[in-house]
Amino acid sequence: MTEQLFASFILDREQGLEIAIAAESVTEATPITGNIQPLPASVPFLQGIMHLRDKVIPVLNLKKRLGLKKSDYDKNSKIAVIILANQRFGLLFDDIKEVLRVDKSKLIPVRPALQSDDYVISDLITLEKEHRTLEVLDLSRLFHSSKLLADQDVITRPHSQISKDRTYSRYVIFSCGGREYGVPVENSRELTFLTDIDDMFKTGSLEGALQLRGHTIPVMSAGSLLNGGAPAEGHGESSRILIMSTDSLIFGMIIDEIREILTVVNEEILPMPRKKEQSVAGIYEPVPGRNIMLLDVVSLVASQMELLRSMARIKSDDGTEEAVVAKARHLITENCYLIFSIGKHFAIELKDVQEIIEPNMLMSIPAATGFDSKVLNLRGQIIPVINLRQFYGYPEHAQEASGSRLIICSDSKHVVALQVDTIVTIYKQEQFHATPSLNPQLQPKKDTLDRLIEFVGEREINEHILVLNTHNLINNHLPQDESFTDHTLEHPGHNKETDLLTDNKKRS
Repeated sequence: MTEQLFASFILDREQGLEIAIAAESVTEATPITGNIQPLPASVPFLQGIMHLRDKVIPVLNLKKRLGLKKSDYDKNSKIAVIILANQRFGLLFDDIKEVLRVDKSKLIPVRPALQSDDYVISDLITLEKEHRTLEVLDLSRLFHSSKLLADQDVITRPHSQISKDRTYSRYVIFSCGGREYGVPVENSRELTFLTDIDDMFKTGSLEGALQLRGHTIPVMSAGSLLNGGAPAEGHGESSRILIMSTDSLIFGMIIDEIREILTVVNEEILPMPRKKEQSVAGIYEPVPGRNIMLLDVVSLVASQMELLRSMARIKSDDGTEEAVVAKARHLITENCYLIFSIGKHFAIELKDVQEIIEPNMLMSIPAATGFDSKVLNLRGQIIPVINLRQFYGYPEHAQEASGSRLIICSDSKHVVALQVDTIVTIYKQEQFHATPSLNPQLQPKKDTLDRLIEFVGEREINEHILVLNTHNLINNHLPQDESFTDHTLEHPGHNKETDLLTDNKKRS
């Protein structure tokens, strides 16, 4: 069978009119952000123009285009952003429905004899068990005249060229004092618990020093550093020490909470108005109203550089001292795991993780059940979502926990999202062991749990944690087809040698 992905939308809730669009043409679906500004002397079905982050896009009224008697929309309406003739347009809908996979043999063409020359509906999709019929929108016939798509003021490069011109960076997003900040992944090394900080040299923003596997690392308070030296408030249960490095030193910073690892479009970073704010590289707004301050780590600690350098020394086994940066990569980046919870602790190798995001805008697949019954539109790519609680047979929560996260990972050919309850920490462990016999509940998935590590948690309790084998999960337990291959997310400028999410050793 040859299947095609469609995104479906409710065009008119009262009439039950549902429209389907080929998923590869839909880049995102979003609520209406701000006012839609009318454009005088425009075509009748152009609702107006709207600001979407730092871009302006035309918004089309499909009800008018299809000749419906009632063509108004309310404040709860949604906009599907599509790519058409290398340009972005917004299509107004009453609501977002879902993403569904349809066998091409199930597409029913609408006979030309039944339509006028101005038709825009090309096919029908009938879901017999649900008594639903979707009308497939032919985007190529959306406009009466092709001249509207040939305006010289808009970009006319091929879509593939546009995509290549967009560059990406990855940031570790954390919270401090009620605000969100981001530091580049290449400056981030490890996440550890708040334990045993030696406060002998505590002064100003400097909280003291941390002994990390025999090495002395100075630790600063993010609250004090980011608030211009104001006293930091007490630390909570979710507080962690984020280990960071620059070309000349390595240090830790106490933060309130790690939120996610976010892929940022560099061209959408809003610059700061004055050059003197060099500690901030810019502001990023992934969704309306959520502003993340992206930090320049070197500029951020410039005033503390001499103090940090004087403490950033380590002692080797023979008692001699050497600069900590010399061994930073070997010390921090190898053999790292992301620890997460799905009722009990599990781990995944950081080399398999691409980013961590919140589970917003998940879409249920009609008539699908089980651990892979949802999908996610991740920057224009539809990827399956694996509910790990269901996958391993753990009972579902009565209601979705607020700390739920999606771990975006891959096996070099495929990309999936793993839905977990919480992210616990990033942990370094040099040794691993073969998995012993598993209990009957996990036995059917034993190929996905082929090793375990020893984990020392916040309360100094030793725990054996099973490590998830991403490759076996994807290739042995998910249906494979052409649409699920060769979709690894790549980002220009990705440096694997210094990446927080990279491990030089392959899974044995």
